[in-house]
Amino acid sequence: MGDAKVKVLVFPNGERYPMLFDGEGMPDYWVTLYVTESLRVSVAASTIENVIQNIRHLKLWEESEGRDLMSEFSKGKFLDDDDINSIRDHCQLNAKSLRKRLRDKKVKNVTSLELLYPTAKKNIPSVSRDHFANRLVDIASYLHFTARTMLRRREGFADMCKAIDAMKDRIIAQKSKISTPKGNSGDPNSKAPAAKVFDALMKVVKEDSYDNPFKNSGVRNRNALVFNIMYETGTRAGEILAIQVGDIDFQKGCVNIVRRPDNPDDPRSRQPTVKTLGRPIPITPELLDALHEYIFEVRAKTKGANKHPYLFVTHKKGKHQGRPISNSTFINRILKPATAQFPDMFDEINRHGFRHNFNYRLSKSIDAHNKEARANPEGEKEVINEAQEVHIRKDLNGWESDTTAQTYNLRHIKETADKLMREDMNAQNKNFKKG
Repeated sequence: MGDAKVKVLVFPNGERYPMLFDGEGMPDYWVTLYVTESLRVSVAASTIENVIQNIRHLKLWEESEGRDLMSEFSKGKFLDDDDINSIRDHCQLNAKSLRKRLRDKKVKNVTSLELLYPTAKKNIPSVSRDHFANRLVDIASYLHFTARTMLRRREGFADMCKAIDAMKDRIIAQKSKISTPKGNSGDPNSKAPAAKVFDALMKVVKEDSYDNPFKNSGVRNRNALVFNIMYETGTRAGEILAIQVGDIDFQKGCVNIVRRPDNPDDPRSRQPTVKTLGRPIPITPELLDALHEYIFEVRAKTKGANKHPYLFVTHKKGKHQGRPISNSTFINRILKPATAQFPDMFDEINRHGFRHNFNYRLSKSIDAHNKEARANPEGEKEVINEAQEVHIRKDLNGWESDTTAQTYNLRHIKETADKLMREDMNAQNKNFKKG
């Protein structure tokens, strides 16, 4: 299963259907059945692909241990505690690093993970707590489905169900039995570097920057626009890749974020999707003018770009020229080259960091607005209260939940709290000296 691949099929109606194929190019029967029966109707294609990757990780465990769980289940044999503990430990490990380690160690016979674990835990990076938990849940659900489906016509199925249900519960229970590092998940500063780091990156990706890593003039122009949209609007990378030319409203001065799941007009098998609510986002006149120039002076002259409506396209000559840029292109050929210019400064920048940076700057802008409104109560500006701020943040980010909006304000709240604490400490220190 080491050569297993996840591929995404695109149906005529635009539906994306991820599937797991083995090394010989054949679809995995049980994974395909599980996806079709349990996930396809209610789960997005990107989520299904993540689930399949987690099941693929289980199959890596099977390969390493010389096991065939489907064959074992057909004989009424289910996972024991040692198996579950082994799978739990396996789920903590980074898949890419683990595959490389297994390839390096495998000679003729299958190498047992039991022999690797003493060093694997030390030398193979572990995944985050959330990733670990998702793996366990997805694997437990998959095994529960396959065992029940396989054995439902067998005599004594009712008793088997109790064992199958218990197996699922025991796998999921492992989430709380491992101390995976929490990191700084509660620290808003862990979500993105400081604002000045993003400001420095924006100078690097300017078209006329000496440090700009992109050589092609069209690519420079396109990438500068992509970074500017992320910086100015906090829009997700997937939402930017889904923007169509017609979504730019030059009259109203905004970019419309539109949900178009399973769009047959999108030639990408892994369609970038809008995860939040659709919404118009105002942009600066300068960015609007730059988009106009890109559309009519750069994109319009790119071969193949007129075959689809998507805004940002591939400019490099070849078979992909003119096609809408993919998520992997964004990561590997836009974001990574830019942050690699000054790795010591930009190493922690990721796509989602722009969203946190936008919301931090939004908080600062609201503070400045309120300060001016309070200083001039007779003026046109009114103080924005907390409820209004949450509504503004939800509207600009496309959120439905107040909680999500409040989470993205954590950095600013912490900064304000630290400032108040320092002021209080300074006041106490002065009183102490006077005393």
